[in-house]
Amino acid sequence: MNHQTHAAGDLERRIRDAESDLFAAVGADVEEFFIELAQAGLRLRVLSHGRGPAVVLLHGVSESAAIWAPLFTKLGQVRLLAVDLPGHGLSDPAVFRRGQVREHARRLIVDILDALGLDEAPVIGHSLGGMFALWHVAAGSGRISGLVAIGEPAVALPGVRVRIPLSLLTVPGVGAAVLRSPTPRRVYRRLLARGFGSDDVAAAPDPLIEALRLSARRPQNARTVASIMHAIDRFRRPRPESVLTNAELAAITTPTTFILGSDDPYLSIERARPSIDQIHGARLYEVPGGHAPWLADTQHAAELIATHSHLTTGPLLSPALAERRQANA
Repeated sequence: MNHQTHAAGDLERRIRDAESDLFAAVGADVEEFFIELAQAGLRLRVLSHGRGPAVVLLHGVSESAAIWAPLFTKLGQVRLLAVDLPGHGLSDPAVFRRGQVREHARRLIVDILDALGLDEAPVIGHSLGGMFALWHVAAGSGRISGLVAIGEPAVALPGVRVRIPLSLLTVPGVGAAVLRSPTPRRVYRRLLARGFGSDDVAAAPDPLIEALRLSARRPQNARTVASIMHAIDRFRRPRPESVLTNAELAAITTPTTFILGSDDPYLSIERARPSIDQIHGARLYEVPGGHAPWLADTQHAAELIATHSHLTTGPLLSPALAERRQANA
């Protein structure tokens, strides 16, 4: 075994150790399995929690499926399938190219649902995952039966500004180097706070921060993330083809809900609302927090997700949240 292979194996072990500590901290019994994507030829990791109708979770850029762990025990009577997107977590890498990223995302979601054996499924998406899902439903596909976009869906809505530290990742050669650098825990936490918001990161379990920090350092992950950022964004603004037009938003017929933090650093509620209003029947909820508001208030986020029956044929609430709702009724 050469040094490079040994280092990669050691990093993977450390990622899994951090995730194991995270799942123990939130009290979640998580199953890991891998799926093979027939079209893309990629092997993706999935973290599964619970039993019942399937709900697919798609994370944001430079994250991993572990980001959803605080929600795992809050959403009951469903099977949550949190996917490590290509070049994230422990999934195979991919290259995203300018002018092709929307079609890449469309095929990726079809590939994932096919590999999971799902004709259709509701999706909960954060940031990049929310944007991929919005692009998909805007293209007219019926494979996503319902969508909850939590946190600003990357640059899908008009008016988003690309900010530090994400803008650094758009620069060819620089993005991958930044991600791969051995950033100390305190520095990484500060960078994450700029990207998410200080309240979200302060509330996040320490093992989650560590799992994300280590996952970003995988060389193949760093290259994938850098390619995504360059494909969808310029240094300060999204590339025009990344942003959904009013006509595309108005064409969306999939039941869609937005849960946005009042302090999301990328787009204010006021600037997001006119675009969301273009989607027939879409609902918008403002919650305390930043770009990942379920970290700041997990129960509140879970309750909002659970209010939408289009996500599943059965109830979403865990017993504890169901009792809380009944008490507050």
